[in-house]
This record gives sequence, C-alpha cells and structure tokens, in this order.
Amino acid sequence: MNDQKSVLRSATVMLLFVGLVGIWMGGCENQEQRVEKLIKQLRDQNEEVRWDAGYALGQIGKDAVPALVQALQDQNSQVRGSAAVALGEIGEGAVDAVPALIQALQDQDAKVRANAAMALGEIGTPEAIKAVEGEVSALIQALQDQDVKVRFAAVWALGSIGEREVNAMPALIQVLQDQDAKVRFAAAYALGETGEGAVDAVPALIQALQDQDAKVRFAAAYALGEIGEGAVDAVPALIQALQDEHVRGNAAMALGQIGTSEALKAAVPVLIKVLQDPDAEGRFRSIVARILGEIDTPEALKAVEEYQSRQ
Repeated sequence: MNDQKSVLRSATVMLLFVGLVGIWMGGCENQEQRVEKLIKQLRDQNEEVRWDAGYALGQIGKDAVPALVQALQDQNSQVRGSAAVALGEIGEGAVDAVPALIQALQDQDAKVRANAAMALGEIGTPEAIKAVEGEVSALIQALQDQDVKVRFAAVWALGSIGEREVNAMPALIQVLQDQDAKVRFAAAYALGETGEGAVDAVPALIQALQDQDAKVRFAAAYALGEIGEGAVDAVPALIQALQDEHVRGNAAMALGQIGTSEALKAAVPVLIKVLQDPDAEGRFRSIVARILGEIDTPEALKAVEEYQSRQ
C-alpha cells in the first residue's frame, strides 16, 4: 500500500512539473508572439497605434530589446524612431542596444537621430557607460547636428549622464553658444542639474546671464545657484540680474545658495519680497522660505516667521 502511495505521489509531482514547464514555455512563446505583433504595429499608418505599440514594447522590458534593435534597421523611419523611443522607455535594461542607438545617431531622418539621442540619455547609467565605449563621444558629436531637435536631445542626454561623465562638461559649456535659444537653455539647465560638478562652467554661465533670450538667462541663474559656493565669481553678475524681471527670482535664490556676505546682503530683500507676494507660486515661496531660514539673519528669520504664520 505504501509503495502504491509512493508511486502515486511521484507521478503527481512529475505531472505538476511537466505542467509547470508547459505553462512556462507557453508564456515564453506568448511573449515572443506579443513582441512580434507589437513590432508589426510600429508600421501602422495610425500614429497613435505606433506610439501605443512603442510604449507597450517599452513596458515589456529587456525581452523586447533584440526585436527593437532589429527594428532600428527598418526601412520605415517611423518604425526606427518608435523603436528608439521604446528602448529609452526600457532604460538601463536596454544597455545591449547602445551600439545600435549610437549607429542610429547617423540616421538620415532627424527625428530618428533625436529619439536615439534621448534613448541613450535614458539608458545612460554608470553601468551602461562602463559597458559600452563611445556613448558620450557619439552624443558630443551629435551636438554639431544641423537639426535643432537632434542638438537639443543630445544636450539633454549629456546632461542626464554629465554628473558621472566629466568628458561631457566641456561640450555642454560650448553649447551655451549654440545659435538656437532652446539648445542654449537646455545646456544651462543641464549644467545646473550637474550641480557642484559644473564649477568650470561658471564663466560661461555668467556670460549667459546676458543672453538675449530670457529663458536662457533664467536657466543660467538657476545653474549658478545649483553650483553653490563654487559660483562665487558670479555674485556681481547675479546682483545685476536682480534688475531683470525674468531672472530676479532665480538670481536671488542663487545668491542665497552661494552664501557669501555680499551675496546674502543683495539676496535677502528680493527673497523677502517674493515670500510676501501672494501671487507667487506656493512651492516657489516654500523654497524661498527654506533659503531665508538657512541665511539666518534677523531680517530673514522674521520674514519666514510671518510667512509661516499665514499658512
């Protein structure tokens, strides 16, 4: 009897094992079929269908990478562009696609080149940079592209990995001279996101405070504030920028973040005025209150206390 139970138990375990393997194999096949179906949808005439397919492929993740790499060679530029977007959605899991995306930076279609640059920025983790040579140099080369969308995307990508890749810094500084204001704005913002590591950009950012485009000046002031104490040479220019209605908020915050006595003396009255302005954005006033609290002068602390009492 015991032997029969033992045989029955073994048979049951074996059936369960075979069943699970079958389910697992069937799931793999279904995933393959799903990827293949979505790749076909990248060729659909309807743009919404193509974008939905690209997004879905991005959500599948690493399993979709080989098919997407192949799609980067498709004759249809829309398919190539959507494939690049999907690889960017996957992020660091698409590190194996980096060589193909670098190649796509030479695509004849500007939209494909721009999407490839954005994808490289989204994939550009430290592991990806170590795993694949040439990513940063390829993006730096893309800064010379004739199409503004490609240059903008390359700046964004370099900014996203710039904090970890010193070779990107000189290129981003150079782009502050780009002929297109959107690209200059992106470069200044990217340098700000790099923070203290962008100290070498301070002279160029000081010059950018005189840019003809208000958004570029705004981003330059932001960047100098994020650099902090290392941007002390920018204090006179930031004090002058307090007269610029488009920049004065960021300039005052930058002076507070730099924190020298000269900077604080100039910044505090402007920051208090922002704090007392009921039309100023709430989140912005909260940041200003924090900076005034850190400045810690009697005038600043009194303004913060009054602000908090009104909340």
